[in-house]
Amino acid sequence: MIFPERLPPLPPKPGGLIARLGRAVARTAGTPVWIAAAEVLAVWLAAGWMAPAAASPPPGSAKTHGSAIQTHGIALRAQLKYPAGFTHFDYANPNAPNGGSMTLGVEGSFDKLNPYSLKGRSPLMLGELMFESLSAPSLDEPFSRYGLLAKTIRVADNGLSVTYEINPAARFSDGHPVTARDVAFSLRVLRGPDASPVFRFYYQDIQAVKILGPLTVRLEFSNPNPELPLIAGDIPILPEHIYAQGNFQGDFNTHSVGSGPYLVADYQFGKFIRYRRNPHYWGAGLGVNRGRYNLDEVGVKFYKDSTVLLEGLKAGEYDFLYVNTAKQWALDVAGEKWDKGYIVKNRLRHSNNAGIQGFGFNLRRSLFQDRRVRKALALALDFEWSNRTLFYGQYSAQDSYFDNSDLAATGLPSKGELALLAPWKKEIPPEVFTTPPQPLGTGFGSMRERLKESKRLLEEAGWKVAHGVLTHTRTGRPFRFTVLLVQQGFQRIVEPYLVNLKRLGIQTDQKLVDESVYENRARNFDFDMMVVSFGQSMSPGNEQRDYFHSSSAHVAGSRNMMGIQNPAVDDLVDKLIQAKNRDALVTATHALDRVLWHEHYLVPNWFIDVHRITCWNKFSHPARLPLYYNPFDYLSYWWFDAAKARELKSAMAQNLPVKH
Repeated sequence: MIFPERLPPLPPKPGGLIARLGRAVARTAGTPVWIAAAEVLAVWLAAGWMAPAAASPPPGSAKTHGSAIQTHGIALRAQLKYPAGFTHFDYANPNAPNGGSMTLGVEGSFDKLNPYSLKGRSPLMLGELMFESLSAPSLDEPFSRYGLLAKTIRVADNGLSVTYEINPAARFSDGHPVTARDVAFSLRVLRGPDASPVFRFYYQDIQAVKILGPLTVRLEFSNPNPELPLIAGDIPILPEHIYAQGNFQGDFNTHSVGSGPYLVADYQFGKFIRYRRNPHYWGAGLGVNRGRYNLDEVGVKFYKDSTVLLEGLKAGEYDFLYVNTAKQWALDVAGEKWDKGYIVKNRLRHSNNAGIQGFGFNLRRSLFQDRRVRKALALALDFEWSNRTLFYGQYSAQDSYFDNSDLAATGLPSKGELALLAPWKKEIPPEVFTTPPQPLGTGFGSMRERLKESKRLLEEAGWKVAHGVLTHTRTGRPFRFTVLLVQQGFQRIVEPYLVNLKRLGIQTDQKLVDESVYENRARNFDFDMMVVSFGQSMSPGNEQRDYFHSSSAHVAGSRNMMGIQNPAVDDLVDKLIQAKNRDALVTATHALDRVLWHEHYLVPNWFIDVHRITCWNKFSHPARLPLYYNPFDYLSYWWFDAAKARELKSAMAQNLPVKH
């Protein structure tokens, strides 16, 4: 489980979304820590009022069905881009050749094949390649869903239910048809005690599942939550006949059966996994899949060390690497093989909401209860120095929990925001009403000035330096805490911050632990400070409860890592989820952003708006990039380029550069 300098932004709430939800503290780009967080949930979905179907469905694409519209897809607060019967997404190449293989290299490990249980770590891409959901996202629309396992989708006019008609051709890899019973079973087991608690929070408003026929199922909601009809389609559908009778935690290791395009061909825990394309995959001809899943085999190799990982790429042990550190990108992803074009490197632009990453305070510790203390510690991080010296100028400072999007609060609160914030005026920081969110270094001429402000805030909170140690004036308690880390490379990033804290008299330690210890301590909130990341979408919703709501603060395995228990935050999260149109959603999100930012629950880090990738020069991808995507999702649209592979082989044999 590895933290990079910056966790990559998350893609739209995909069909594989919940596959990721199960891994609560994640790995980046393949490193066990981001994919848990990124595979958790996330979502790059933007948008306005939720239309039960495309606002104006094309002729012949929809029909009246009782009090609802039956159609091929639904969108949140927007029209669907693609009509019924569309042949492929615009960012897919429907003529991409099939064949070949690709192996990814990642840092980390895995010890299970169940992407949905709480304990342990599952391998990269397992949920996405093996298991499908009722609907699939479009990566160039903010928040839309098109039928995948479902042939048609009906949303009730009152928003209190969604009905799916399952495609009669849909099959699990063992040949069994996908049925309405499998949908009901999947929701039941994923909200049960053996699965990650993320599912219970995310789908808590689904109050009933009604089987209306062998291939027809209706999900009923406790309230007309605008995004529920879409995210309900993200539930991964598991075969009841395989997993109903046994051990949900362990059965996946011996029975890896899903309806997805790939099968598990071979694996060794902690070492590698190989996925082989299912030659009998039922959904290859669907519009959502044309031009996708072009590789015959996809492999993942796991490495314990980032240096060895990169050397493995150079040696040809694998083909593709997502680079998650600025130093590695600037200095190490270079050399003769890159100069000659044998290996290429690319910065792939995206429009993902960056969310936020930072050094999170554990509010369950009395040391961090005072907001002034938290702000003082946050001011001590010198991002400008770190970006210039450590990151080679590749990052931008964060000033929002929804960076890189129109959901980030700017300026002073609008009239609509004030209406939401006013009832809590006595309970929330006054800066919410008077100070625009901005990077914490704004307005200070030097780091010395920032530390002087930190000192003032600490003294105001009852802390003064005595004999070189910051001490509480009433209790005599020294100010001391530990930063919990899992990645050795992150120490160089934390150390300059701790030096600044030492100048304030604060005593700090770094504790580097192995993955299993780290994951257990994170799950049980056994830390003072650790790196936290909250992936956000263009249409935030139910996941905010798991991030910031009081109800998740003491639930082991939840993503409320800081332990936030704030009634104002709870209210704004509820307002956000219940927003009836795009304007209301943006207003509620801005209000929530302001409160979270000025409460200083974490020390903000940095973000980047590109995916940094490097790979052997034998693959191609569509010229048009999606807007909202995770690089691993996008890999499913790549293909093995036989012409490039031949030229690469010839050039290497002659020790010459490749020509293209």
